[in-house]
Amino acid sequence: MNIFIAEDHQMTIEGYKMILSFSNVLGDNVNYIEANSCEEAYLKINSAKEINTNIDLAIIDYSMPIYPLENIFNGTDVCLYLKNIFPNCKTIILTASIDNITLFDIVQNVSPDGIATKMDVSGDVFLEIIENVLSGNKYRSFFVVEQLEEIWENEVFINEKNRLILQYLSFGFKINEIASELSVSEITIKKRISKIKQSLNLNEDENILKEAKSRGYI
Repeated sequence: MNIFIAEDHQMTIEGYKMILSFSNVLGDNVNYIEANSCEEAYLKINSAKEINTNIDLAIIDYSMPIYPLENIFNGTDVCLYLKNIFPNCKTIILTASIDNITLFDIVQNVSPDGIATKMDVSGDVFLEIIENVLSGNKYRSFFVVEQLEEIWENEVFINEKNRLILQYLSFGFKINEIASELSVSEITIKKRISKIKQSLNLNEDENILKEAKSRGYI
């Protein structure tokens, strides 16, 4: 079995490999392909394809040094590229990010076979994730499920553009800059912000970012 691990901390990779050595489902013939950045992940995936080495399982960190040349900015982009090259590969994304919009976007846009936050994962849980995914099941940690349910309960955040607006605001973008990024008018952005405030039970003059952060949306 060929296991791809993309993680920018080498000690974490070594920890994963040690835990995997106790797995009852991997067998003895395990080959590891490692990457410490989005660029290295991109190159290692291409290299595996060139030498006809199939990648069976991928464990991918969400936050890694970016590779803007190929528009790969995080682990979700790595995962999407990997699935395009190796569509039968089982994928697991582990993330230190706990805001529910990021988690929602990962599940909706990438749909990895397994996803958990790093604070969810102990050695036993890590093996549980591996076994579930290799058995053909989807794995969502309890915390991830809780965060996703919060998004579904607040329907305004199911809309991708509303989630993007909130993220852009958290980055310090101005209304005109957000409008430019999303290719819509400033009036449209203002209307959507007003709708988001209404969903959060805020008055027009109240701070949307403060409330969104307190609820874990950003």
